[in-house]
Amino acid sequence: MYTEEYIDQANAPKNFKLYESRDGMFTDRIGPYFIKGRYPDVTMGIRILDHHSNMNGVSHGGLLMAFCDTLGGYIAAKAGEGASVTANFNANFMRPAPLGAWIEGAGKALKIGRKAIFIRVELTLEKKLIFTAEGIWQKINREKGIPKS
Repeated sequence: MYTEEYIDQANAPKNFKLYESRDGMFTDRIGPYFIKGRYPDVTMGIRILDHHSNMNGVSHGGLLMAFCDTLGGYIAAKAGEGASVTANFNANFMRPAPLGAWIEGAGKALKIGRKAIFIRVELTLEKKLIFTAEGIWQKINREKGIPKS
Protein backbone atom coordinates (compact mmCIF):
# COMPACT_ATOMS: atom_id res chain seq x y z
CA MET A 1 0.00 0.00 0.00
CA TYR A 2 1.21 3.53 -0.68
CA THR A 3 2.67 5.34 2.29
CA GLU A 4 2.08 8.65 3.99
CA GLU A 5 5.28 9.75 2.26
CA TYR A 6 3.65 9.28 -1.16
CA ILE A 7 0.54 11.15 -0.02
CA ASP A 8 2.74 14.06 1.09
CA GLN A 9 4.80 13.96 -2.14
CA ALA A 10 1.59 14.06 -4.20
CA ASN A 11 0.81 17.49 -2.73
CA ALA A 12 -2.75 17.38 -4.07
CA PRO A 13 -4.58 20.68 -4.57
CA LYS A 14 -6.55 21.71 -1.48
CA ASN A 15 -9.96 20.88 -2.94
CA PHE A 16 -8.97 17.21 -3.51
CA LYS A 17 -9.16 14.55 -0.81
CA LEU A 18 -7.56 11.11 -0.71
CA TYR A 19 -9.60 8.56 -2.69
CA GLU A 20 -10.36 5.53 -0.55
CA SER A 21 -10.47 2.67 -3.05
CA ARG A 22 -13.21 0.06 -2.93
CA ASP A 23 -11.92 -1.80 -5.97
CA GLY A 24 -9.32 -4.00 -4.36
CA MET A 25 -5.68 -3.98 -3.38
CA PHE A 26 -4.27 -3.07 -6.80
CA THR A 27 -5.38 0.56 -6.72
CA ASP A 28 -4.13 0.90 -3.15
CA ARG A 29 -0.67 -0.19 -4.29
CA ILE A 30 -0.25 2.14 -7.28
CA GLY A 31 -1.79 5.35 -5.93
CA PRO A 32 -2.37 7.55 -4.26
CA TYR A 33 -5.41 8.82 -6.13
CA PHE A 34 -7.40 11.87 -5.08
CA ILE A 35 -11.00 12.95 -5.68
CA LYS A 36 -13.17 16.06 -5.58
CA GLY A 37 -16.84 16.71 -6.23
CA ARG A 38 -19.79 14.40 -6.24
CA TYR A 39 -21.21 12.23 -8.98
CA PRO A 40 -21.91 13.19 -11.74
CA ASP A 41 -19.50 16.14 -11.40
CA VAL A 42 -16.54 14.23 -10.01
CA THR A 43 -12.87 14.72 -10.82
CA MET A 44 -10.04 12.41 -9.82
CA GLY A 45 -6.40 13.42 -9.66
CA ILE A 46 -2.95 11.88 -9.43
CA ARG A 47 0.54 13.33 -9.13
CA ILE A 48 3.06 11.46 -11.30
CA LEU A 49 5.70 10.23 -8.84
CA ASP A 50 8.87 8.21 -9.37
CA HIS A 51 7.10 4.87 -8.87
CA HIS A 52 4.63 5.80 -11.65
CA SER A 53 7.29 6.49 -14.27
CA ASN A 54 8.98 4.60 -17.07
CA MET A 55 12.60 4.88 -18.30
CA ASN A 56 11.70 8.02 -20.29
CA GLY A 57 10.84 10.02 -17.17
CA VAL A 58 7.12 10.13 -17.90
CA SER A 59 4.11 8.25 -16.56
CA HIS A 60 3.96 4.59 -17.48
CA GLY A 61 1.06 4.07 -19.88
CA GLY A 62 -0.28 1.28 -17.71
CA LEU A 63 -0.64 3.70 -14.81
CA LEU A 64 -2.78 6.06 -16.91
CA MET A 65 -4.91 3.12 -18.03
CA ALA A 66 -5.31 1.85 -14.46
CA PHE A 67 -6.20 5.35 -13.25
CA CYS A 68 -8.88 5.65 -15.96
CA ASP A 69 -10.15 2.16 -15.19
CA THR A 70 -10.64 3.19 -11.55
CA LEU A 71 -12.37 6.43 -12.55
CA GLY A 72 -14.55 4.61 -15.09
CA GLY A 73 -15.45 2.00 -12.48
CA TYR A 74 -16.41 4.71 -10.00
CA ILE A 75 -18.67 6.34 -12.59
CA ALA A 76 -20.16 2.97 -13.58
CA ALA A 77 -20.92 2.11 -9.94
CA LYS A 78 -22.68 5.44 -9.40
CA ALA A 79 -24.51 5.51 -12.75
CA GLY A 80 -25.48 1.85 -12.67
CA GLU A 81 -26.28 1.89 -8.95
CA GLY A 82 -24.24 -1.21 -8.20
CA ALA A 83 -21.11 -3.23 -8.72
CA SER A 84 -19.53 -3.70 -12.14
CA VAL A 85 -16.34 -4.94 -13.77
CA THR A 86 -14.45 -3.72 -16.82
CA ALA A 87 -15.50 -5.70 -19.90
CA ASN A 88 -13.84 -3.60 -22.61
CA PHE A 89 -11.34 -0.74 -22.50
CA ASN A 90 -9.88 1.30 -25.38
CA ALA A 91 -7.13 3.83 -24.63
CA ASN A 92 -5.73 6.74 -26.64
CA PHE A 93 -2.41 8.30 -25.61
CA MET A 94 -2.05 11.88 -26.89
CA ARG A 95 0.68 13.53 -24.81
CA PRO A 96 3.12 12.34 -22.14
CA ALA A 97 2.62 13.04 -18.44
CA PRO A 98 6.05 13.98 -17.03
CA LEU A 99 7.29 13.32 -13.52
CA GLY A 100 5.76 15.76 -11.06
CA ALA A 101 2.73 16.51 -13.25
CA TRP A 102 -0.71 16.80 -11.66
CA ILE A 103 -3.18 14.87 -13.84
CA GLU A 104 -6.94 15.30 -13.58
CA GLY A 105 -9.53 12.89 -14.91
CA ALA A 106 -13.24 13.25 -15.53
CA GLY A 107 -15.76 11.16 -17.35
CA LYS A 108 -19.36 10.36 -17.95
CA ALA A 109 -21.71 7.51 -18.56
CA LEU A 110 -22.72 7.62 -22.22
CA LYS A 111 -25.35 4.88 -21.93
CA ILE A 112 -26.70 2.93 -18.99
CA GLY A 113 -28.20 -0.38 -20.02
CA ARG A 114 -29.73 -3.25 -18.11
CA LYS A 115 -26.47 -5.23 -18.17
CA ALA A 116 -23.74 -2.76 -19.14
CA ILE A 117 -22.64 0.85 -18.79
CA PHE A 118 -20.72 2.69 -21.53
CA ILE A 119 -18.20 5.21 -20.17
CA ARG A 120 -15.85 7.84 -21.63
CA VAL A 121 -12.97 9.24 -19.57
CA GLU A 122 -10.55 12.09 -20.35
CA LEU A 123 -7.29 13.00 -18.63
CA THR A 124 -5.86 16.51 -18.70
CA LEU A 125 -2.58 18.13 -17.74
CA GLU A 126 -2.84 21.90 -17.20
CA LYS A 127 -6.22 21.75 -19.01
CA LYS A 128 -4.68 20.10 -22.10
CA LEU A 129 -6.09 16.75 -23.16
CA ILE A 130 -3.44 14.02 -22.81
CA PHE A 131 -5.42 10.75 -22.78
CA THR A 132 -8.89 9.41 -23.52
CA ALA A 133 -10.51 6.06 -22.88
CA GLU A 134 -13.82 4.48 -23.73
CA GLY A 135 -15.05 1.35 -22.07
CA ILE A 136 -17.87 -0.95 -21.15
CA TRP A 137 -18.48 -1.91 -17.54
CA GLN A 138 -20.53 -5.09 -17.03
CA LYS A 139 -22.95 -5.01 -14.11
CA ILE A 140 -22.41 -7.89 -11.69
CA ASN A 141 -24.18 -9.64 -8.88
CA ARG A 142 -21.73 -8.89 -6.04
CA GLU A 143 -22.82 -11.90 -3.98
CA LYS A 144 -22.13 -14.31 -6.82
CA GLY A 145 -19.42 -12.25 -8.58
CA ILE A 146 -20.97 -12.96 -11.96
CA PRO A 147 -22.61 -10.82 -14.65
CA LYS A 148 -26.28 -10.00 -14.12
CA SER A 149 -28.58 -12.10 -16.22
